[in-house]
Amino acid sequence: MKSGQMIDHLLEEFAELEPWGLHALLLLCRRDQVDFDLEQSVRIDRSGVFPKRLLISLDSIDYHRALADDPFLPYARLKIPHGKLVQLQRFLPKAWRIHFGWELGPRGWIGKSYLEMRPRVSDKPMHPCQSLDPDQLLFLGYKWPLEGDGKSVVTKYNILAHSPAKEAIRRWEASLAKLSDQYESTEFKRLTNLLINCDTTSDPLLVLDVCDEGSTRVSYDINLYDLEQTVDTIRGPFGEVIFRAFGERVFQDSSSYLSSIAAERVGHLASGIDRNGFVFWTLYYGAIRVIT
Repeated sequence: MKSGQMIDHLLEEFAELEPWGLHALLLLCRRDQVDFDLEQSVRIDRSGVFPKRLLISLDSIDYHRALADDPFLPYARLKIPHGKLVQLQRFLPKAWRIHFGWELGPRGWIGKSYLEMRPRVSDKPMHPCQSLDPDQLLFLGYKWPLEGDGKSVVTKYNILAHSPAKEAIRRWEASLAKLSDQYESTEFKRLTNLLINCDTTSDPLLVLDVCDEGSTRVSYDINLYDLEQTVDTIRGPFGEVIFRAFGERVFQDSSSYLSSIAAERVGHLASGIDRNGFVFWTLYYGAIRVIT
């Protein structure tokens, strides 16, 4: 698909987001020839399946070139609360990459921005592959409601591990097992074993420890893109995990959606305990580079 067609398709598919800055950002990228990454995701929890989630990621140098006159204009269009804008202004100049997100949840649309910091590379790698130092902040996330009366939050994404695939998957598995006995189920074991059996890469996988400021929410995210697998590869055992966690209705709805994206590349898998104390899952998939 040509980039012009891709942008036009996004403008049409997410027409309801025009009041919240998506269209302006996409048109700016096209006008100033700013390439960007595009990724979608689906969240699954006890209340249902939420597939309207979009993330646009830009290199900082391109972002500041296109928005030299007002680097905070996209945030104004996204109606970020003033207090969060003040916090973000301090860190935006330090970001290596800048991400903008829109997601539809049970209470309406949410706006997001992630500031990605340039990670430190270990000077004493434990493995032949180049690895990133653990315990460093990689993303600083800001989330706020575009509709309804939800709460604005700041989320920190710290590197838990950056290691060979089997080791990273087992670390992700063990970290989740500390949160709930649901992650000790045979269904979850089948999923992690499948992922390990898909390991054909020499590249390390990244595991992130994710927590909100002022909240008990905690999750763990593993980046699986380097395994080069499709959603179809994991949807059997992943569906079993969803059925055990959330029951028949959510399982059926999720199965239908996963079938519709079966050919897409598996990206991240994130899971944990939400702000209300319940398990959730998010599957990120199909990241592409849009050349403008």
